[in-house]
Amino acid sequence: MEFKEFKKNVEEWARVRGIYDQSTEAHQQAKALEEIGEYLTATNDDERMDAIGDIAVCIVNASKFAPLNIDNFKNHKFSMKKDYLAGASYNIVTGRYNHALKYLYEACILSELYNKDFKFDSCLSKAWKEIKDRKGMMIDGKYVKWDSMTEEQKAEFNRRDSGNTLIRE
Repeated sequence: MEFKEFKKNVEEWARVRGIYDQSTEAHQQAKALEEIGEYLTATNDDERMDAIGDIAVCIVNASKFAPLNIDNFKNHKFSMKKDYLAGASYNIVTGRYNHALKYLYEACILSELYNKDFKFDSCLSKAWKEIKDRKGMMIDGKYVKWDSMTEEQKAEFNRRDSGNTLIRE
């Protein structure tokens, strides 16, 4: 999946789920750093690819609050560092989302040397397939997946969505 299509899909997905109305740039940055932690604890390439895609989702969402144009991140110039995730983390926290995406992209290029299927576009596709039909709701500024919700939160979700006034699939 090309980044522009991914970004468009994620922005619509997030809009429908109330992320832009109920979250903040800081919440999205924190979620991206949480996903970097998932990358670091991944035990295989499939989990690492999913984490990179999830980090990209968070960067797209955080950039909506900035707002920044992140479409041309591949052309963004900066001096590369060997630790791609540290570079991505620093740039997420400082709101330099073009830099953060470039670090993820470059990490995928490096990983592709060892696994030909480990491509940035593949990571984006994997993340999009995972989230596109995800059910959940915004709680305290963060999107919480159905599987992570308490029984009380699920009941609240069902109460609020009983008339299909909220699209939360």
